[in-house]
Amino acid sequence: MFVAIDLETTGLDKYNDKIIEVGMVKFDEVSFQIIEEFSTFVDPLIPIPSITTNITNISDFDVKGAPYIEDIKDKIIDFIGDSPILGQNIGFDIGFLVNNNIDIVDNIYIDTFFLSNFLCINEKSLNLEALCKSFGIGFDGAHRALNDIKATVRLFSKLVEKFRKLNKTKKELLYYVFSKSSDNNVEFIKSYLFGDFIGKYNFEKFEKVILKNIGKYSSNIDNIKNKDYVYNDLSTIYESIGILEKRDNQLKMTSEVLDIFNKGKKSLIEAPTGLGKSFAYLIPSIIYSVSNGKKVFISTKTKALQDQLFEKDLKFLLDKLDVDFDFCKLKGKKNYLGIKNLFEEFFLDNLSFEKVTFLSKIVLWLLETKYGEIDELNYHGQEYLFLRNISSDSFYILRDDNLYKDYEFLYKARTKLEHSNIVIINHNLLFSDLVSESSILGNIENLVIDEAHNIDDSITDSLKKSFNINNLEEVFSFINDVYNKKGLNKIELVKKQEDLLSNIELILDYSFSYLNSVVSNDNKYKVVLIKEDFFHKTDFKSLINKIELVFLDIIDTLSIIEDFDFIREKGLLQDMFDIIKIVIDEKSLKNNICMISYSEKLGVSLDYTLLNPGNYLKNNIWDNLDSLLLTSATLKIGDSFEYFKNILNLGENFEFFSFDSDFDYHKQATLFIPNDLGSIKSNSKNIINFLRIFYSVARGNVLTLLTSFSIIRNIYTELNNDLKKQGINLYAQSIGGSKNKLLSFYLEDPDNSILLGTDSFWEGIDIPGDSLKYLIIHKFPFSVPTDPVFQARSSLFKDSFKDYAIPKAIIKLKQGFGRLIRTKKDTGIVIFLDDRIYNSSWGEEFYNAFPSNINIKIASSKDFFDILKRKKIE
Repeated sequence: MFVAIDLETTGLDKYNDKIIEVGMVKFDEVSFQIIEEFSTFVDPLIPIPSITTNITNISDFDVKGAPYIEDIKDKIIDFIGDSPILGQNIGFDIGFLVNNNIDIVDNIYIDTFFLSNFLCINEKSLNLEALCKSFGIGFDGAHRALNDIKATVRLFSKLVEKFRKLNKTKKELLYYVFSKSSDNNVEFIKSYLFGDFIGKYNFEKFEKVILKNIGKYSSNIDNIKNKDYVYNDLSTIYESIGILEKRDNQLKMTSEVLDIFNKGKKSLIEAPTGLGKSFAYLIPSIIYSVSNGKKVFISTKTKALQDQLFEKDLKFLLDKLDVDFDFCKLKGKKNYLGIKNLFEEFFLDNLSFEKVTFLSKIVLWLLETKYGEIDELNYHGQEYLFLRNISSDSFYILRDDNLYKDYEFLYKARTKLEHSNIVIINHNLLFSDLVSESSILGNIENLVIDEAHNIDDSITDSLKKSFNINNLEEVFSFINDVYNKKGLNKIELVKKQEDLLSNIELILDYSFSYLNSVVSNDNKYKVVLIKEDFFHKTDFKSLINKIELVFLDIIDTLSIIEDFDFIREKGLLQDMFDIIKIVIDEKSLKNNICMISYSEKLGVSLDYTLLNPGNYLKNNIWDNLDSLLLTSATLKIGDSFEYFKNILNLGENFEFFSFDSDFDYHKQATLFIPNDLGSIKSNSKNIINFLRIFYSVARGNVLTLLTSFSIIRNIYTELNNDLKKQGINLYAQSIGGSKNKLLSFYLEDPDNSILLGTDSFWEGIDIPGDSLKYLIIHKFPFSVPTDPVFQARSSLFKDSFKDYAIPKAIIKLKQGFGRLIRTKKDTGIVIFLDDRIYNSSWGEEFYNAFPSNINIKIASSKDFFDILKRKKIE
């Protein structure tokens, strides 16, 4: 017999939040029939936060007179006994129970989340409601303990059934993975799931099956396609591929891009939404590459655009164009699974419960993946740390002495590049490859950068390096486990490790003190820019010399071990030392942004990235190219390209073009600015009341763009219950799940759905047609003034607010506005709530960022609602 448990709590912190409801059921582990139930509210002795009531529908009134957790502690212990405990994210519930002195630490735990994590690898979401929907399990009353736990039992039965239907090969592979752990929970689940099945695979058989499925790279093509491509004019090309609608601007841009390639020019082109920008650079790229036998690299910021170009646009053009060409997609090294690194994970026999489920997922995925791209899967919690160990982001993956080189996904992608005319990459790979010891792109001569408005942010992320002592301890743990398995004496090695850790902790302790002296808030995450005063009180030279000697000593010690190469570990140790050395060297501040960050989970981290992206780009990319196109829908501030010329260091040899939009904004869009909400700095109540009325009238088809999670939580807490009663769905980022999950829920019923989003919702999302009719923009999307990168970059400008902060915010505003009108058929209303647009000295610059021919109405909220109501009736 098993016991299933679910708790409702006032929050997520097991130390400070309280239990408000307990639900438990006993059920038969064979038939899954429920035998006994237990359910009760719990008085938490504190007021229940309104956001908790919103989610759970449990109020202070419900728990009034309920027992305290201390009163029912013995009942819970007796009900559970020594039975295995089942739950969805069971670690959360166990943590709260144990923290309330309910001793169940010796029980076996079974988590439906972890089971679904490897059995349902194609599911977009693994929360209880989404999984129940996928398996056709009825699920009413979500976020109530007894309802949730009964649904969990039914889900468990479906997962067990799914497991037992796996074919023999999959069971053999999973049996081998499970056998690499001595964890009691893993042992029990293995026994329960596999039953009488006994796996026969050793490592050699496991390895053979996976390598056979992956296969080696093979190609009969040695050279890039190269032949004369004859055509009458560009307009006939568009006609030949079935695009009959005449787009003058698309044709002009196509001609200009072809001229860029043929004449070896460097240009920046603003191409508004609806122009057909992708074809306007893909077609000339293909013509030029095939005619001249030269590659064209095309870089994008987002995965969505990269996949669109590769999976849709280029395949369409290959089918329709009267020319043969090859193309491929390449991502950053860390985006590919490393076969050698994966197999190293199985060298040891002490895999944790979390790592077993993670590796089980990876192994099953390897049976179906074509490209081995890690982002084909979803990941959770610790898995992001595990990914680092099995990715191809290691210098030795492409080395000839890697026995698995011919099977490596990165090697296959890199080899395909050699004979491709068009190579689709992303910004992360483009910029990080420049500083890599093992470049995979080689020499780039012709380059198109789409989504170019994101270059400075992309290069910041691509070149960012971070050190955390947990990563170092993880490497040491692996090394020590290898020593133990091989029976090697590690006494001296452990002493060196302890010496190194203690010296590094001195730096981290000082860094934490510096962080707290600058940032006084109690946030779970905080970060600070390292300035000159960081170095005034401490001389790090002697300390860093000690640390370097111990690092090198450990690396040398590992090098003399004969039957295990430790290549990965030595490379990681060297990288970690390099990061520490740069961050605590005052001279680094001249070219780098050095930071200290802290989170509850990871503790203190030392980070750095590039200070001046423009100089770096000019010296390492722009000056080395034969031809270059930078393009995006948002590159101008007013009528000027000056902002991007400065920040990207685009010299006099660059040409600049822009095209007018084909959209008739006068007919397609209206901008409404209420003039009675007061100052944006102190009008949160007025904003909430405005949204309350607007959401009730509009009911759905609404995207609300905000600038912080705290504002999202306030809106959600105040309005969700009222809207729910009206049959209106309110989906909020950070409350309802990931961006993709929220978009999916929204698009299921857009007419009755409202979406609240921050940063990532301002660009890169596409809500088609009438699914989006109203766009609300709360305030100007200025960067957070305390953000270290923004702080450091601001120092590069004489007037940082005018020349950096405002232009950066305007670009983001234009991106946000671009979510509304995507085609000539779209119509909609933009509601802009920041009064500074009409009562500040710089508001006019933002006012002018909207299309010049858009309808603009500045009026009272009442007038707006009256108009809106009349339109809804019509």
